[in-house]
Amino acid sequence: MGWTVGILSVKEKGIIPGEDRVTSELTKMIASVGGMVTVSEVVESDQAKIEKRLISWSDRLKTDVILTAGGSGLGKSDITPDATQAVIDREVPAISDVMRLEVFRKSTKKAVISRAIAGIRGDTLIINLPGSPAPARENLEVILDTLSHFVAMIHPRVT
Repeated sequence: MGWTVGILSVKEKGIIPGEDRVTSELTKMIASVGGMVTVSEVVESDQAKIEKRLISWSDRLKTDVILTAGGSGLGKSDITPDATQAVIDREVPAISDVMRLEVFRKSTKKAVISRAIAGIRGDTLIINLPGSPAPARENLEVILDTLSHFVAMIHPRVT
């Protein structure tokens, strides 16, 4: 079996999630490089709920990569990076730094408002992405071809 991915889509409180287009977009991208999305969920922007999913998917499901989508901007309800920081063992700042830089250069100056982080919990790499399909795709494209290498570096059992 290849490497596994969980996608946690974070929405503002009070928004009734319909079809989650960002999850569909990210799932296609992951499949194109040999990964498999094994779990996905939409949660409201609540730090405890986000932390609970990140911990469960890392520790119980042993997901290789978790991509969060949404809640990484400057708004009061944008707390995904805070929840991620609370559960990771080690931060990997270059991942989010290079995504911001490349998107800033190629697409939009608004990339500078991202507070997204990336880090490792146990054997799981967690990466924050924007919540809309196009920005999420632009950010993931920057590192997509290296995801399997990241997973192999964290735990060599996956090829």
